[in-house]
Amino acid sequence: MRNVNVRAVIFLVAAIVLASLTGLALYGVAQQANAKGSTAADVKTIQVVVATSDIPVRTSLTQNLVSTRAYPVDLVPTGALTNASDAIGRTTSSPIAAGQAIVQAQLASATGNRAVSTTIEKGKVLFAFPTADPLTLAGLLNIGDHIDILATVKQGTGENQQVSQTTLQDLEVLDIIAPSKDGTTKTTSLVFAVDHQVALVLKFLRDSQASIDVTVRSRAEGELAKTTAVDLGFLVQTYGFR
Repeated sequence: MRNVNVRAVIFLVAAIVLASLTGLALYGVAQQANAKGSTAADVKTIQVVVATSDIPVRTSLTQNLVSTRAYPVDLVPTGALTNASDAIGRTTSSPIAAGQAIVQAQLASATGNRAVSTTIEKGKVLFAFPTADPLTLAGLLNIGDHIDILATVKQGTGENQQVSQTTLQDLEVLDIIAPSKDGTTKTTSLVFAVDHQVALVLKFLRDSQASIDVTVRSRAEGELAKTTAVDLGFLVQTYGFR
């Protein structure tokens, strides 16, 4: 009987010790959770203007393109806008990704912010080049593609008066102007930012009624290609036409 009482006492003490250890463990977990909650609650945030969708360069910001989101103060980018009204109506000078905080450096100056000229590099002009080449008409050209212009022109007289040559190269398509719904503009135009001399070359090609095709460059190709002008004599000599 005495052995039974001793065992009972031992089990009772063990149970008490185990319960105490469990309680201490739970108390420690609770304290850690409270500490984390307290730390999270102590993080200071600020409302920052962000893009609601991907925004291309030279886009005039409208209310549906921006919103505000809470950012931890320590993570707010330098120059970030905190008021949506400071962004609306201004023009982007670089692309902005969806969800990205909008900073002053990504926008044109507030003065004359609706003008396209605020985003053009000094020494360059925007030029719209109308074309009806197959790639453009098929919708295979996209903003950001780099193209070469192949032109066939007439020069002189005789059987070799028509000649084809690669002319301007590595032009970046900044925008594509589609035909207007009212029919006033019927031709698709590609928009480039080029220097003044290249703008004159584009104008001549357009006004001379040259036959134009464009080729899309690989993104891996940045160097200019060297090509030989092709006329009837070239074809006869190279491919043995008789």
